[in-house]
Amino acid sequence: MHHTKGSGRLTGATRKVGWSAGVCAAFIVLAGPGAAIGEPWRALEQPELKQALEIAPVLKTESLGEPARGVNTWEHWLVPNPDGRTWDALQVYFKEYYGPTWLYAVDLGTGQVKKQRLPDKRQFYLSGRALGFDGKYYIATPGPGKEGSAWGMFMHVYDPATNTLEDRGEIVPNLGGEVRPLVVGPDGRIYGTGSRDKGRLGLYIYDPKLNRVVKDFGPIGPSHPNGAWSGYVMGIDDTHVYLVSGMIPSWYLVAVNIETGQQKVLLEMPTDVRMETVESFPGAWLQVPQHGDTPQKDYWLYHGEMIAKANDTPPWPKRPSPWDKAIPKPELYWDQIHPDAEGHAKLWYRSAEHAQRAKERGKATEGAAADMTVEELGWKSVPLEGVETYAVPICPLVLMHDGRLYGTGGYHGNFIFDPKTGQTVPLGRNNGLWAYTNIVCGDKVVSSGYPAGPIVVFDPRLPWTVTKGGPPNRPAPWRTHPASNPREMGSLGKDTRVAIAHCSAMGADGRIYFGGFGERNYTAGGFGWYDPKTEKIGGFWKPLSGHAVFWLASLQGGRLIAMSTRVAPNETQGSRTPDEARLFFYDVNEGRIVREVVPVPKAPGTGLIFDAAPDRLLGLTVDPEHADGSLLYGVDAATGDVLFRKALPWPVSSQRRHWYGCWVDSQEEYYDLVRGPDGFAWTWLKNVLVRINPKDASVHVVGKIDRLGLPTFVGNDVYFSGIEQLRRVRNIVPAPSPLSHE
Repeated sequence: MHHTKGSGRLTGATRKVGWSAGVCAAFIVLAGPGAAIGEPWRALEQPELKQALEIAPVLKTESLGEPARGVNTWEHWLVPNPDGRTWDALQVYFKEYYGPTWLYAVDLGTGQVKKQRLPDKRQFYLSGRALGFDGKYYIATPGPGKEGSAWGMFMHVYDPATNTLEDRGEIVPNLGGEVRPLVVGPDGRIYGTGSRDKGRLGLYIYDPKLNRVVKDFGPIGPSHPNGAWSGYVMGIDDTHVYLVSGMIPSWYLVAVNIETGQQKVLLEMPTDVRMETVESFPGAWLQVPQHGDTPQKDYWLYHGEMIAKANDTPPWPKRPSPWDKAIPKPELYWDQIHPDAEGHAKLWYRSAEHAQRAKERGKATEGAAADMTVEELGWKSVPLEGVETYAVPICPLVLMHDGRLYGTGGYHGNFIFDPKTGQTVPLGRNNGLWAYTNIVCGDKVVSSGYPAGPIVVFDPRLPWTVTKGGPPNRPAPWRTHPASNPREMGSLGKDTRVAIAHCSAMGADGRIYFGGFGERNYTAGGFGWYDPKTEKIGGFWKPLSGHAVFWLASLQGGRLIAMSTRVAPNETQGSRTPDEARLFFYDVNEGRIVREVVPVPKAPGTGLIFDAAPDRLLGLTVDPEHADGSLLYGVDAATGDVLFRKALPWPVSSQRRHWYGCWVDSQEEYYDLVRGPDGFAWTWLKNVLVRINPKDASVHVVGKIDRLGLPTFVGNDVYFSGIEQLRRVRNIVPAPSPLSHE
């Protein structure tokens, strides 16, 4: 164990966050035990700790039901019927990416609805889709491969004549990928792509008449160190296929000769400039974004070359398309596609002709269309019955100022639980946000997470509006509109490059600070802020390249924001990964990082952090020298001195990699140092809940539990997230003893 002197500047008070004139006013000081002024900070030896952990009593939790319920509704498609006069609307409902998944096929010509369970372990979200010349709709998506292979590409075919989907099985072994577009070629065959091993794309030709792949081109294009990512659309003409391959170190446009298989890179772009292909049967064109105010550049893709677009006349002769027999697509309204508690949903539609008439009528009557009935606007509805909803694991909870708990269940299942009454109020789905972090700001809750760190503000005093629209003449306000609740204020991603904002803390300047990390095209850290007063968002990433941010702590009354990190490839230094993780200290007054500290040499992550006193940071991380142990450490935030390191006999997690940060779904994020009513830092050592005294780093065993969850305190009761059930243990906080180190 290592001891050095600390700064000794300590106070004892309580943490409060207030709301003043519509903005957050932060008053952040310490609660509970702390060292007296001038007292050195030393860690207490505990030779009996291992035995205490091993014989920890079992915690008996009280189940409070499954408050987070819902189903994902993002995926819906339109397929023309064989009669050439009507369409089928296909609504896909799924619990998680790989199922359970249900297809509701709605025949807009007859009003018939057919419900069908789709194969499990197939991700129909972002599946490749193409309409064949036979009028059938081809859908490609990966799943666990045959004969023990991790992945294989499977083909599914929807027949609008029967309103059913057929599983045609695995067509390409060892081909997967999150994006795997399909396109029909001028020859009537289906061309598809996906991701292969060793960071390259794949390419294949599926013949609908033969019901099999007739050519597998193998690996395509350059190799990507973090795995290949396809563009959302692939192009084709009568001689070549055009694939966009990315993301690191660059995006590439690759042309593949259909007959010979010869490959050629036509264009390379930086990883932050994503080009996209646009299908234009029987060819394609390319959109290339430019930096700044420069307009995007467009190119025809023809016979293996890029041709700058001078006008909208393609260089190829026009040919009949599979879509030519269909009438214009109907207009669909999806606000009521989300099922209620009884599984009722509703799909609204109107023909393109009725939509045009309503628009003309609205113009003629100077906007009076808003006062027209749904029928006058040409809308019809089809009820969807028996839609399955699912209980989902609960993400981290947050205690609001009115004493109620706000919780989320991933993309859906938001709720409020009242500890006084035991009642749960379901709220609804928050489209576009998976909340990894929630923080109370006055009477409101500010959330962020995935994708790209959206800043979302929820006012629990007002009705929830997102996805709660009525009929088409009474839609819900768009989620960025001032009338929306919750309201999306913007995104951290532009300035910080975060894919996931993972943690948050309040600053003395009234800003809310967020830490996070990138994914796919950037895997290191970002740091940003949201100002509730000005509603402005900012941040940076370059100083954190090489270090992904996972936890924040506020010190010195919110003047310093400490960032805890995990090592990651450093983009500014040739993607070299640092040897050890660092703590970064950001001064909100100076607007910059003022200090970097390595608390544990050679540790891949600095772990959980806790404001033990205004100038003292308590941390808990992996022990790089002992896989079965972990380390507590203390840092003087004013000087950067490491005041102590204390070896613990148990790991923080049985899954060692989780503990210093990894990309996981937020309901699995059990690990944090949570302040209890006693002022102690509560957390898990493997499956044992412990309390850590910030005065002397002594660890006190509370009890063990089978399925972990992030603790949230309401008085002396603790509530756990993490699984489908909301769990509680009453009066878990012990009374302090004058003979203890508490």
